[in-house]
Amino acid sequence: MISQLPLFPLRSVLFPGVKINLHIFEDRYRQMIGRCINDRSPFGIVLIQQGDEVLEGRSQADLPQIAPIGTAAMINSHVRLDDGRFLITAIGTRRFQIQTLEQQSPYLIASVTELPEAQAGEVARPISELRTVYQRYWQAVAAATGATPQVEELPDDPYHLTYQLADRLQVSLERKQRWLEHDVSTRIREITGDLRAELLLMPNVKRRGGDELSGMNSLN
Repeated sequence: MISQLPLFPLRSVLFPGVKINLHIFEDRYRQMIGRCINDRSPFGIVLIQQGDEVLEGRSQADLPQIAPIGTAAMINSHVRLDDGRFLITAIGTRRFQIQTLEQQSPYLIASVTELPEAQAGEVARPISELRTVYQRYWQAVAAATGATPQVEELPDDPYHLTYQLADRLQVSLERKQRWLEHDVSTRIREITGDLRAELLLMPNVKRRGGDELSGMNSLN
């Protein structure tokens, strides 16, 4: 199904189920957000791949180059300041793919199609391995810092789990965009690999007779 969605280009990747806090100060986006609040309608967040976030005072020729796949967001709280700016919290709901740009002024509006989540197949074992390596990661962080490990409770659903971890990991925006665009199996495999690589850099991960390395390699 094709629908129209106002777009908010950012140097950020939003995942379904993840919250984002935004400060809306440009006139064009004040209009957009005000309309979304009044209509209780979503807007789309898309990654800026080239160009600037702030377009106030610039020509339409300066529009940024944006990624073709983004995430729709619903506003769940907002404050309007005296000067018209907004402070909002929104949550990602679903992925979409841009088909055509229908409007460029005062803000982008696109015809988009929702991207359904592909069937995950058999992910019980790899998702269990991801949970294990994530727990080991925080145990290693705690051992290295002397702090009590604070492992957050992860969602049961593999889609929500991988989106949550994809949001939290400190990786490039290009990699986050790849995780947004690809299937859950790809996210499980690559997030597990990234955590395993971080673990091997921890000072407390010892190679005692190869036991620890052997345990880590079993997550491949």
